[in-house]
Amino acid sequence: MTGRTRHTRPAGRRHGDGRASGDGRLPDGLDGAAASSALLARLMGGIPPRRLALALLCVIMAGFVALSVVDILTCSAGPLQVAVLTVDVLLVAGLQVVHCLPFAAGLRWRFGRWTLALQAALAFLPPYLAGWNTGAMMGFVGASLLLALAGRAAWIGYGVFLLALVPSGPVLGMPSSGSVYLVVANGLSSLVLYGITRLVELIDRLYEARSAMATRAVEQERQRFARDLHDLLGYSLSTITVKCELTSALIKVRPEQALSELTDVLAISRQALADVRTVARGYREMSLLTEIESARGVLAAGGIRAHVNVSAPAPSGEANTVLATVLRESVTNLLRHSKAEVCRIEFTAQGPDVCLLVANDGVRTERAVTRERGTGLANLADRIAAVGGLLEVGAAEGSDWFRLTARVPSHI
Repeated sequence: MTGRTRHTRPAGRRHGDGRASGDGRLPDGLDGAAASSALLARLMGGIPPRRLALALLCVIMAGFVALSVVDILTCSAGPLQVAVLTVDVLLVAGLQVVHCLPFAAGLRWRFGRWTLALQAALAFLPPYLAGWNTGAMMGFVGASLLLALAGRAAWIGYGVFLLALVPSGPVLGMPSSGSVYLVVANGLSSLVLYGITRLVELIDRLYEARSAMATRAVEQERQRFARDLHDLLGYSLSTITVKCELTSALIKVRPEQALSELTDVLAISRQALADVRTVARGYREMSLLTEIESARGVLAAGGIRAHVNVSAPAPSGEANTVLATVLRESVTNLLRHSKAEVCRIEFTAQGPDVCLLVANDGVRTERAVTRERGTGLANLADRIAAVGGLLEVGAAEGSDWFRLTARVPSHI
């Protein structure tokens, strides 16, 4: 056949109650992005808000700065040395803000290596050149190396940072115990800052992911609503149109039959109204066998001979609804777009699957086939792919017969 659309079956089949088989289960009544969003929201129940996580990072950084300032003020240094070291500490802390906080991501991207080099110089030059202790500010450099560099380079840089800390104690005239304390304190403070910063980034990404999934869930619900309206009302309105045209032709010659057709139109209109309400509420179950009988009557009213062959028992669960929707859309397209005189409907079992074939002799040219590829067939493709089925659409070469075949698992 030409113009064939195929959707292969995924490994995990979906059940009619909204659960997924295989490795994971989705909450009842949810699917796709909605279920992922709900699961992510559940996992984020104990995660602090963004602002609180950011505030904790700022408090920890401010604490290290305060410790360094206290060290400077309590050492035996003159006013000039105290002033210079205080300014130095504030500059190192300011560069750490650039390396840590989310709003400075642009600066990190453009000038990250330069700010890292400047921070290292401000933290290490005073003790090595002037013998001035900068307190915990050297630990900021270790954290910045881990944050600014990537992969193995970050940890190599951190190792070089630890080696650079080792001589700092003797240079400052500290005893061996003080030197060990200086190395351990700055090494741990750098790891604490690195870990807290990464945690803040992770929390920020989680909230962004939740927002993106919520947006996607809303979009999928809109698509579901539009798809269901098209599938349900398209069929009903097409049936009403056909029956009204028949009534118009019969009202003078066969008024009793015309009255019967008007009664059918009223019943279909009421069903269409009920369908709209069920679309607003959510999932709607349909029966394939009921739709086959309805399609037989609609086709007869439109002057189309219907040949129906049902050789398999009625499917259950979601397979029933999906195939009923396929039949509705097929009949709707037939009434709207083709000049068919004969329609063949077959429902058969093929191993673990059930197969619905809808064929008509109304295709005249390849352009006619193309016209039938509208929103309705795209909706059917999405529905069938979602339950692990296969859809084939097209016309046989050199033939006026248009064929639509839908195959789905019999129990989903």
